[in-house]
Amino acid sequence: MNLNSLTAIFAAGSTLPALLAASLPTCSASVQPALELVNRVTPDFSGKVTFSLVPEHKQARLSAKDDKLHISAATVHECIRGYGYYLRKLAKVHLSWNGDNTAAARFILPDAPITIPEALPFNYAYNYCTLSYTATHWDTARWEQELDRLALAGYTHALVTAGLEQVWQGFLRDIGYPREKIAAFIPNPAYAAWWNMGNLEGEGGPVNPIIIKNEARLGRFLVRRMRELGMEPVLQGYVGFLPHDMPADKLKGRIIPQGKWCAHYNRPAVLQPTAEDFPRLARLWYKHIKEVYGYQGKFFGGDLFHEGGNTGKTPLTPAAKAVQSAMLSAAPGSTWLIQAWGHNPHRNLLAGTDPAHTIILALDKDMTPGHNIHRNYQGRPHVWCELLNFGGNHGLYGGAGLLENMTGNAGGAIGIGLISEGLETNPLYYALLTERINTRERIDRAAFLKEYTEARYGVLDADLIRAHELLLESVYAPVRLQEGCQESILCARPSLTANKASTWSKPQDYYDKAKVREAAKLLLKAGKAHRLNKHRTYRHDMADLCRQVLADQARLQLPRVKAAFDAKDKDAFDKESAAYLQLIRDTATVLSTSEDFLLGRFLKGAESKGGENAAARAEMRQAMLQLITTWTPTGGMLNDYAHRQLSELMSQYYLKRWEAFFNAKKAELRGQALAGEGGRSAAQTTENNGEAVSTSYELSKSVDAVEQNFRKSKLRLRTKPAGKINKVATRILAK
Repeated sequence: MNLNSLTAIFAAGSTLPALLAASLPTCSASVQPALELVNRVTPDFSGKVTFSLVPEHKQARLSAKDDKLHISAATVHECIRGYGYYLRKLAKVHLSWNGDNTAAARFILPDAPITIPEALPFNYAYNYCTLSYTATHWDTARWEQELDRLALAGYTHALVTAGLEQVWQGFLRDIGYPREKIAAFIPNPAYAAWWNMGNLEGEGGPVNPIIIKNEARLGRFLVRRMRELGMEPVLQGYVGFLPHDMPADKLKGRIIPQGKWCAHYNRPAVLQPTAEDFPRLARLWYKHIKEVYGYQGKFFGGDLFHEGGNTGKTPLTPAAKAVQSAMLSAAPGSTWLIQAWGHNPHRNLLAGTDPAHTIILALDKDMTPGHNIHRNYQGRPHVWCELLNFGGNHGLYGGAGLLENMTGNAGGAIGIGLISEGLETNPLYYALLTERINTRERIDRAAFLKEYTEARYGVLDADLIRAHELLLESVYAPVRLQEGCQESILCARPSLTANKASTWSKPQDYYDKAKVREAAKLLLKAGKAHRLNKHRTYRHDMADLCRQVLADQARLQLPRVKAAFDAKDKDAFDKESAAYLQLIRDTATVLSTSEDFLLGRFLKGAESKGGENAAARAEMRQAMLQLITTWTPTGGMLNDYAHRQLSELMSQYYLKRWEAFFNAKKAELRGQALAGEGGRSAAQTTENNGEAVSTSYELSKSVDAVEQNFRKSKLRLRTKPAGKINKVATRILAK
């Protein structure tokens, strides 16, 4: 792609980064990585696909040659994107986080050469939070699948943070920070996201050296493999972070305390970037980046004063210049990627950046078609970043209309960003996102659904198409800005007035729940007719739809429980509370039929980061369980932020909390109120981008005990599904 064609897709007034025309690595001079990808992803097609590098083919071309599929393009990355297009459009192969389907795969040669549509030039993957909420349980083999899928979908850049533990070790030793304090500063990988953003230190630590060693090994693999596939890793730049207790006499310059984050955690301090010692520390940082990853890097992330950080009256313009100057000195020609979230980045900070070496990641949680992302980035190019999911919560959600109608250059953006905190959800939405990356035209819903359902389930069926149409008309059509899906109150900390699970969520209804139920019935009908139970993709989707129906029903059932309690009708309360608890049991049962909703699978993956070391495996397990339940050791405003609807969590955590709560309420109705139970409420209130948000619940010692004992309890876990989804779904949907 030449400079003229790139310039044409920028919004008026945008500045083209000088390096963007050559933003992809040139280390893959052969097509061998593309051939190896074919063997990994579609072994049945091994030996049937050839590639060639042709400089004038800026967009991949597909053709038949000697009874083989031949793909030619200017770069290995474009060759692989071309193969992804072939798999989706011709071979009917479906790849997703929630199951692949190759059952309908067919090796078809194009009748005539095809030039695939042009993609946006800069397509980016991962928020820092994604790498903790989504990827804590991903081992090297799972990451290999991930990078293959990213390359096939057209992503050009992805954030890499695995290995920063080892970077920090070397960096802090070099500046004289005590070894024992270094260990206390580094958090468990489950919490590394907020450490890398400057929000906390040390949670889940000290980290076992085996985990740190394995994370560094993983980081090197990710960097090497991404470059082989023609993608660029985005590494962590130095913006001045230091441990909060770094002695001032160790450095020349002002160290700015950052206070607390979410009222609980010490934030790392910031060495003022204009300080005399900042260039020296930055040089040390980038030295260790190169040592750990074996690559100096071309793209760097890093945000100053993220989510309420204290600037200490630092002049932001010269501070930004100092940060970028050090970055460019270590890696000439490099680019700084800055997240636009909340009030950041401040206009004065942007003014200190070089437009030719800066890209803004514009995080957008407004999924409605009328969204407005046109913030003033002072001529710095931006990437439009979807933000569908928070915390990895399970719930059907996404602005389908927005993706369908975002044509041309996506509102002035140079590309699309995959930024959701939890990615292993909503395959329909993310298939639409892949389609958006790979076309400049409006997405035709009917044509897309026909292609999607046939590839995902291996059959072309009117009921399957209609089921997904109903979902796009309802739960995938939010009408306002909101923070992720409508949360299941089955996962809420118990209260008779519960309407959401986490502090930041909006609880209001926005979709027709009858359409979701009808979609579930149609999916079940098609599943029985075509015996789709053998497909992982179908088992996931049928379980997910039933889970959503049960979550919707809970919002009708809890008011009945409250009405019985308010009427002091003991028998009615027993009946209605039992019906509510049954919804949780049914959710656990239906989720157990799909491998994608098993807590055991998540924990097994997290434990793998500890290798064969029992202590390291236990550390990873405990950190993962804390993250997805209370978040902090003692709960608070982050409690249930990362709640998940996983089978064993439903049956052994959320069910136990509600049972304890209802037992206390029953005792209260019988005049036998338990100590520490009932009659008192608590609320958590905070600020979210200028808006006050809160959640409330009833104080309960027995619920507290469930939460605190869960991480240490002997859990009954499975790593393989149990039961037949069609049988379970038939029973649930008949109620």
